[in-house]
Amino acid sequence: MINITQDTANTVVVTLNERGTATYYLFEFKSDTTEGVVYSIAQDISSFPTRFNKFILTEVGAATPVPANSEIKLGNEGQWRYYVYANTSSSNVDPTGLTMLEEGIVKVEGTATTTTTYSGGNSTYVVYGE
Repeated sequence: MINITQDTANTVVVTLNERGTATYYLFEFKSDTTEGVVYSIAQDISSFPTRFNKFILTEVGAATPVPANSEIKLGNEGQWRYYVYANTSSSNVDPTGLTMLEEGIVKVEGTATTTTTYSGGNSTYVVYGE
């Protein structure tokens, strides 16, 4: 399972070498809720590509994504499906005719919210009656 946080650069690690390798990889994301489809092209940045493949996919939030720059816009939170294809082009976002290397589930979460903690106040306590 891949976890994606919206409006963040996300590190994605998968094992694709068992089924093939490529210069570029096409990621296809399909929403289980809306059935909307999003594509992105990424290059492997792993130091050990024969063991695992590592990608940085940036979920752009409200901005407009550029698929060739590993950017995606997954509009709704929840469960998505992902498919990774071996791609020979840095601009092709059509999986027709490409070899699928892996598929799985993606959990999309909203942006991390900061929690405000109260740290002020009186730290000296007075006890009456003793």
